[in-house]
Amino acid sequence: MPKPRDPTNTDEEHTDPLNPAEDTPSELDETTHAEFLAIYADASENLRFAKNQQWRAVLYFSLGAAVVTAYGEWTHWKDPTLAQLLLVMVWIFSLASAGIILSLQWWQSAEARKIEYVTSKWSSFSFAARKRKSKLVSDLHRYGMMIAMVLFLELATIAVTRIFLLNI
Repeated sequence: MPKPRDPTNTDEEHTDPLNPAEDTPSELDETTHAEFLAIYADASENLRFAKNQQWRAVLYFSLGAAVVTAYGEWTHWKDPTLAQLLLVMVWIFSLASAGIILSLQWWQSAEARKIEYVTSKWSSFSFAARKRKSKLVSDLHRYGMMIAMVLFLELATIAVTRIFLLNI
């Protein structure tokens, strides 16, 4: 067990990586640092784009499922062949949307690893700031949202299927 730190002793070495006593500057040369900044900016933009695309996949599927169901209700399910075709299309788009969400999640994970690598080469203050939120908490948030999105897609698909099967 590490010995407790005495706050009155200013000569005692400070070893907490989340609260460095002094900033240890990056050892990167200017060109490499500029490249790392560009990589960081690109990875951050890719993360935002992928998250936005995940939500769009959920939104577009939801709108499509609602329109197909509304069409069936509006036409009073008069054409069973068309209704079956639309139901098959709902399932195909549901599975495709889930696949898109999963692939975008893997992409986000790769971009997060890229950011982690780049920022590990920066100053100790930058490292401390990035480590304020644990990787476990970040992963729980990210994968929890992914599971919620996929679960929503599949539950909506089941609900649409039930409506279709009751009417055709």
